Amino acid sequence: MKVIIIATEASSDYLGFNLIKSLKKKKKNIVIKGVGGPLMESVGIKSWIPIKEFNTIGIFEVLLRINKFYKILNKIENLIRHTNPNLIITIDSPSLNYRVVKRVQDLRANKNIKIFHYVAPTVWAWKEYRAKIFSNLYDKMFTLFKFENKYFTKYKLPTEYVGHQIFFKNKVIKEKKKIICFLPGSRNVEIKKNLSKMLPSIEESLSKFNDFDFYILTFDHSKKIVEKMINGLKIKILTDFEKKQSVMKESFIAIAASGSVSLELCKFQVPTIVVYDTHFITKIILKLFVKVKFASLINIFYDKEVIPEFLFERFTKINVFKKITELIENKNVRNNQIRMMRDFSNKMLLKKKNPAHIIVDSIFK
Repeated sequence: MKVIIIATEASSDYLGFNLIKSLKKKKKNIVIKGVGGPLMESVGIKSWIPIKEFNTIGIFEVLLRINKFYKILNKIENLIRHTNPNLIITIDSPSLNYRVVKRVQDLRANKNIKIFHYVAPTVWAWKEYRAKIFSNLYDKMFTLFKFENKYFTKYKLPTEYVGHQIFFKNKVIKEKKKIICFLPGSRNVEIKKNLSKMLPSIEESLSKFNDFDFYILTFDHSKKIVEKMINGLKIKILTDFEKKQSVMKESFIAIAASGSVSLELCKFQVPTIVVYDTHFITKIILKLFVKVKFASLINIFYDKEVIPEFLFERFTKINVFKKITELIENKNVRNNQIRMMRDFSNKMLLKKKNPAHIIVDSIFK
């Protein structure tokens, strides 16, 4: 059996990594190819395209690199056709992935190749019309959150809630160390934007909380960018996955770019501040069309600000440093956030089962 998995982000690389381990456990003679990052490569995938090539994020930013985007699409399509798989699984990255599978619908029709998608596009937040598009292009959808199913079953797409892999086998360190970690994002363009706005808060925190250890958690492809930007500040940079996980678990607080990393921090019950900024044109479009009040899933889930968010114009040194100080010095504020994180984490799995195993069992049912 030949399977293609396409995962173009750090978060989807993690999901793909767990999925590959489960697939190989189930079928010893399975052949898996596709696109992934260092975690997927550690379990045998030789990525067709380095994951750093997918560094662009945001509507305007993609438009600036449209030629590169279509070259990547062409390469992936050609390699899919050459591989002639039995199954294609795309993970997250809806804007790229639906365009990939749209190009190979003839394989689905003529060769009975199945195409599954893992991590539903956030149609409940914006661009709800994507639910119908995905329902026409895919044979099955695997969702992280139960409430998402209704958006796709409405269009007769078989949809299965599997829970969130991040929350499987959660080990929480209750006694945190004096560590403040900063996570500016996973793509170079967002790292540059977010870290530049984090730096004033980092400098202020280094001065006031000089008994703490400071870390920036990033990736190999962006390490040089980060080193240049911090310009000799006394802050450690980590790119190794296991070391980053260890530091996150032990951190007293974290300041993180909006994204799936906030779920990891939630899992580890690390009091967190979510920040984000982007190109002003992307910002305008998001403000016009996004339907939800919050960026963080825990805030969306409870419909209130459990984790403080400073997005766009509110992402300032004054706001961020004030909240850093509060989370360090106010025990009640810290404990309230931790309590809500614990409650949220307990609701993110289906009967405490491994989501990757659920997907694999569904594939071979």
